[in-house]
Amino acid sequence: MPRSATFFTLPEFLLLHLFLRVGIAAVAGFLVACDNHGKSISVDREILISEVKPRVDAIARTRDGGFVVTGFGVTAWAVGTDNHGTPVWQFIDPIDSTIDTGSQSVPQSEFHGAVSLANGNTLLCGGKYKGGQTNNLLVMLDRHGKMVEKRAEVPNDDARFIYSNFYQCFPWRDGILLLGNTNDGTHGYIWLVELDGNGVKRRQAFVDNLVAAGAVVGPSFVFTAWDSQDNVRVIRANEKGETIAKRVIAGEFIVQLRPMAESGQTSVIIYSSGRASLYTLDERLQDARPPREIANFDILAGCGYVLADASIALFGRRPNAAVAWISGKDKTFTMRPLDSKYVSLTVSDAVPISADQFVTVRGSVSQDPRDQGLVMSWVTIKESK
Repeated sequence: MPRSATFFTLPEFLLLHLFLRVGIAAVAGFLVACDNHGKSISVDREILISEVKPRVDAIARTRDGGFVVTGFGVTAWAVGTDNHGTPVWQFIDPIDSTIDTGSQSVPQSEFHGAVSLANGNTLLCGGKYKGGQTNNLLVMLDRHGKMVEKRAEVPNDDARFIYSNFYQCFPWRDGILLLGNTNDGTHGYIWLVELDGNGVKRRQAFVDNLVAAGAVVGPSFVFTAWDSQDNVRVIRANEKGETIAKRVIAGEFIVQLRPMAESGQTSVIIYSSGRASLYTLDERLQDARPPREIANFDILAGCGYVLADASIALFGRRPNAAVAWISGKDKTFTMRPLDSKYVSLTVSDAVPISADQFVTVRGSVSQDPRDQGLVMSWVTIKESK
């Protein structure tokens, strides 16, 4: 289940796909299965940014319509681009000569996400190598990609929690939520930190306590977590870390789908024994509709979205990086491989720029050095003519 074999060893591995989020090259044709009432997938253009190492993690929109992409090589990096994908700044976490990770394949630090702040700065969240595990890492950059602050939070202000990491950061109401994990060397906890719109800490909590019966629930979000070798968990919590609802479902891997339109439902795809099943859950995480088997896109990494018509867009691997569309009503399935010149096992992440257009990011490890780096692709999913 881990996304990569890195130093981020977890007592409780979190798959944090959040409910709230919130040169041009020719590529191969698409495949439509079952009937001809599906949607087509086109890759409108692709660009390669070769100045960065090819492990790519996440992409986020900026307030001015551009993008921030995060990843890592020896250390964590982030690239800011305009809305066309032209780089405007690059930040690389400095190498610390006092840190020995034990292997060149193990980075000193990683950024797992980015959020555009109210003051125009950018927040990067992740972790930094520490004694075989990690310490959480937060970096603030100005509009030009220059560092204005670098800090680590102390989980619950308790020095016993010596290891921690942030796996997701996302806008929340008028601020930001950071979601990660921490442990004291013996036990692990899901850890939540709330920041204001400029990145100042408001509160933090462990996600563990159940909301008292009859209590006012208030705004909440849903995330997924590993439960055991054969089970995954879906959890609804609020910014206080209180668990509003929880459900354990049998499965080996889970992908939480992000909604393109506001909805009180949560959709997840659970993979088990070579099969993929779509679960649509209500606010109590019970079945809003009966689970149904869908085409197995073998996503493994990447992400997915529920479109306005209840169909699904998936970004992942098969085994080369690809994009898929799955009908919300039947087994109609469309799949489009991305340009294999850029050797990528998966699409790392994707963000919508309109109702039917997405920008995807992936790392290319092609043998030709001229084709290595960060690949951004503009993808359209629309009704077939």
